[in-house]
Amino acid sequence: MEVLYSILREAGVEGEERERLANLLGPPSLAKDQTDAGEDNALVDCLALGHEMGLFREESGRVALARVDGPSSFLELAGRQMVDQIISSVPTEGWVAGAIAWMLRQDPRSPLPWTGSGTATRLQSQLGSPPPFGMTNDSRVQQAVYWARALGFVTRWNIVKAEVVVPDPTEAVSQRLDHVLLRGQQITMPAFLAALGRTCPVLDGGSVHREVATRAGDTANPSKVSASLSLALLRLKQRGELQFQYFDDAEVVEAEGLFGDGRVTHVSRRQVNA
Repeated sequence: MEVLYSILREAGVEGEERERLANLLGPPSLAKDQTDAGEDNALVDCLALGHEMGLFREESGRVALARVDGPSSFLELAGRQMVDQIISSVPTEGWVAGAIAWMLRQDPRSPLPWTGSGTATRLQSQLGSPPPFGMTNDSRVQQAVYWARALGFVTRWNIVKAEVVVPDPTEAVSQRLDHVLLRGQQITMPAFLAALGRTCPVLDGGSVHREVATRAGDTANPSKVSASLSLALLRLKQRGELQFQYFDDAEVVEAEGLFGDGRVTHVSRRQVNA
C-alpha cells in the first residue's frame, strides 16, 4: 500500500493507468491463476482499501489520489484516519484504535503470543465476551497486530523460539512529538501526558484509552504512566530525544525506569543546533 500511494503521489493529478499499476505491484508472471492474473494482483486489495479510506479516485482506467497535496506517506495518513482522528472504538471505523489501545494496556514484560489463541483468550478475559474490535480469532488478532506494528505501537520479537508481540509505542510517540512538545521547551509531565493523549487517543489519558480501561473495569490513574508508555519514554530518553526532571515543588508523575524511583515532574526536548 505504501508503494502504491508513493507511485500515485508522484504521478500527480493525472494518476497512472490501472494496468501499469498492476504490473508494478504484482507482475502477472507471479499470479496463481495464469489465465486471470489480475485476480491475484496485490492491486485489487490495495485499491479496495484505498477506496474505503477515500484515498483514491478511478476513472477511464486510470487511478489517482483524491488529494495529491496530502501526507507524504500512506502510514502517516493511515495513522491519522485510523488512530488520531478516532474518538471512540465503538463504531466500526474505531476497531484498529480500540485494538491498539488494548495492546498498550498490556505489560511489555508479559508480551502477547503471535500465534495460537493466547491473545484472543487474554482479550476476552479482560474485556469480556464476545471479544471486541473484531478480534475473535487468530487471524483477526494478527490483522490488528499488523496495523499496530506498521503504525509504530508494537514490535515483534523472537524469544526462546517463540514469536511475541511487545507493546512499545516508541515510534508512534516519536512521530507525534512535534505536536506535543517543541524543541527546547520544558513542560510539566501532567501537561505532556494530557497533550499526548489528545493528539493520540490510544495513549494514556486519550479517549479510546480511557474507554478500553473502563470496559476492563479499571480506574485511570493520571499520576501513573502505563508500562508500555513508560518503555517508550525510556527509549526516547536513551536516544537523547527527551530529558526528564524532578523538582520538589511540582506535581509528581510515576513513570517506571525514567529515574531510580520513577518520580518525574517535568519533561524537555533537546534543541537542535543550527
